[in-house]
Amino acid sequence: MSNIVLYAFPGACPRVTANALEEIGVSFDYYTVNIRADANHSAEYLALNRKGKVPALSMDGKIMTENAAILAYLDKAYPRAGLLPHADDMFEDNQALVDLVWCSATLHPMIRQVRAPQKFTVGDPADVQTDGMKKFAKEAAFMSERLAGGKWWYGDRWSIVDVYVYWNYSTAAKGGFPLKDYPVLVDHAARVRARPSFQRTLARELAAVKEHDLPIDPAVL
Repeated sequence: MSNIVLYAFPGACPRVTANALEEIGVSFDYYTVNIRADANHSAEYLALNRKGKVPALSMDGKIMTENAAILAYLDKAYPRAGLLPHADDMFEDNQALVDLVWCSATLHPMIRQVRAPQKFTVGDPADVQTDGMKKFAKEAAFMSERLAGGKWWYGDRWSIVDVYVYWNYSTAAKGGFPLKDYPVLVDHAARVRARPSFQRTLARELAAVKEHDLPIDPAVL
């Protein structure tokens, strides 16, 4: 077993962390936590990560959680990979962290409203989903405007933020969000998916789906 283990589930947000590790080029193990079977709340996994969520990253036996924090750490640990942009000015340099937290703390909850509204209410989830769609439409318009002037989130430079942004809008689309109405995002998605590190990430997910006979249509990954 590698000294780096990513606890993840195919198609879920750990895809971003897996892509970061693939981009770095480091050896790691992909450990599937079947959240569809509530394995993330098993005694075994809770002993590892009391939050009962994925991702969790084990580095030499030490556990780190929360996507934004993991990605910021990996950027510092492997600076040559260029996961995030940097600047001499401290305020400007912190902007990449701002964007990571925006992806995880602002966009991700909206995506859960769109993709799994039933988890937010004991009543009719339709209103929850409608609210999520409305909120995310504003963010999708902002993302389209941001990406219209350049190839990537930071212009000509790819970063792991591109993958996190992609994960959010592509997951919203799986919940019925009309991504086709945002051609800039559709084009951005094609560029993200064409990157070799993403293709290797997707191959890991497909292998996990097959190995564990997961109830996921590979076409939606």
